[in-house]
Amino acid sequence: MFRIAAYLALALAWFGYFSPWVMPAPVALRLTGYDLVEWLSFAQTVRDGTFAVTRVDMLLPLMMMTLLFVTQDLTGLLRPVRSALICVALINAFLVLPSYPFILTAHTDPELRPQLIAGVITFVGVGLMIALATKRPTWAEGIGGVIAVGGIVFTIRAYALASSVIADLLTRSAPIGSGVILSISGFAIYFALCVIHLYGKMRETRV
Repeated sequence: MFRIAAYLALALAWFGYFSPWVMPAPVALRLTGYDLVEWLSFAQTVRDGTFAVTRVDMLLPLMMMTLLFVTQDLTGLLRPVRSALICVALINAFLVLPSYPFILTAHTDPELRPQLIAGVITFVGVGLMIALATKRPTWAEGIGGVIAVGGIVFTIRAYALASSVIADLLTRSAPIGSGVILSISGFAIYFALCVIHLYGKMRETRV
């Protein structure tokens, strides 16, 4: 039951990230969290340094949920399920990287280099979490709770940074999109599930 609920929470966070984060009707924008990675980089107030927003700021929520897909107890899963979780994590890690063909020259581009590094770190993190979830599943689940909190914090921060830029563009506050609420809810539910699950294991150990 815990696993199913955890998967649903992850799906909610993932769906929220790729759903509208800001919906300023006057310009008919429906920007998702992933759209903002690219869109904000072209905003004049970001390019001239008025607002200190980077691509990585918008990618941090995706990085957190990518790691959460492999913080499960992988030893107790059927091989197809385990393989599916790892594949989803790797696909998400790939999305963190700059798109082709920009990835080929990202290491020399001051704007794209941090995103390239973030993508590499995400891939390394996925590998480390897979090893930990295989050898020390309880530790992995505990770290998953911390990562979920990070997901909440980084999602709120990303939205705050993005909404400031868009509010300046529209000269008024931008309505919050459903995606932000869904992502935060998914991370929060996952954290609550981790706490309940680990608390239950501690009680069983004491008994």
